[in-house]
Amino acid sequence: MKKAKLVGSLRYKNLRYTNNHPLRIPRVSLLIEFLKALNLLEEECMVESREATIEELLLFHDREYIETLIEADRCQCVPEGAREKFNIGNYENPVSPAMFRGSSLATGSSIQAAELFLKGFSAFNPAGGMHHALKSKAHGFCFINDPVITIEFLRKKGIKNVLYIDLDAHHCDGVQEAYYNNNEVFVLSLHQSPEYSFPFVKGSLEERGEGKGKGYNLNVPLPKGVNDTEYLFVLEKILTYVKDLFTPEVYLLQLGTDPLLEDPLSKFELSNVGFLEAFRLVREAFGEGVYLGGGGYHPIALARCWTLIWCEISGREAPRELNALGKEILSSVDWEEFDDDVDRSYMYEYLIDKPREGAIRKEIKELVLKIKELVYS
Repeated sequence: MKKAKLVGSLRYKNLRYTNNHPLRIPRVSLLIEFLKALNLLEEECMVESREATIEELLLFHDREYIETLIEADRCQCVPEGAREKFNIGNYENPVSPAMFRGSSLATGSSIQAAELFLKGFSAFNPAGGMHHALKSKAHGFCFINDPVITIEFLRKKGIKNVLYIDLDAHHCDGVQEAYYNNNEVFVLSLHQSPEYSFPFVKGSLEERGEGKGKGYNLNVPLPKGVNDTEYLFVLEKILTYVKDLFTPEVYLLQLGTDPLLEDPLSKFELSNVGFLEAFRLVREAFGEGVYLGGGGYHPIALARCWTLIWCEISGREAPRELNALGKEILSSVDWEEFDDDVDRSYMYEYLIDKPREGAIRKEIKELVLKIKELVYS
């Protein structure tokens, strides 16, 4: 097993979104503190995050857009015309310390994870996975598209074939758009159907790429209420198809935790053990990869889930129950459940969920068959 590294920083505590934004919650800093409380993270396994350089940001984004983000960050205001041109300074993508400084730190961290991978380590950047950002526009809470920049960094290193796998509950429209005409980057996304979920206009099964990229984009839009059994059934089948189509030199895996039942911005119903098994399926299919975070809007569910991912990456046995300090860390989070009638007390007692299994619905089976026909036609 490769030696594992977690790329992160407590600086994210001071680089947060505006009040009442879904990403205002603690995420990376909470994960680090929680892991240390559970004695699952030693200092030698931590790599302090660095900001991306301007040159790295320009691997994907337009210069004018990046310069506007820098200016908006400096003045904590919306430069004239920027709201309309670059989609910043609204509720979705507000001006805040997270906009440029936080996003640059997350992007630099994703590049660090790729660098560590190339040096023989297994690396996880939980701040990464901001997959909605477009070339010259903020989108879907994302300002800088660190997955695309990291892929471009790897390609500059001479790596030809890169596989990008996205397990976030929301479609990776920014990454898809970046590589829609490219046959050297295969994009696979399992997500909530755009019929009922953001980004609404992208993520359909019919979007397979164009030009040279035809056949190198595969979307798996899923219905509401997907359980562990259904999700793992679909993923295992789809990974088999992708292996037949594409042989990557490197893959990036986006691990947004919003497919979990507890997440307020998702209609999926996965347990964290189901999500962990999905992670295992990807590793079994393609070996070690570069691991990024992503969405996740319930801080307690996110910290518990990424803790299981870290344990798997680093070869540790995950404790079933939380110790006193772990409980204290989670209980100190300023967070209120959206539904007061739902009992979430188990999240503060145990690390590992009970599996959320169930029957595989007919529409799920039909979707897999349709994808198979589409892939092999």
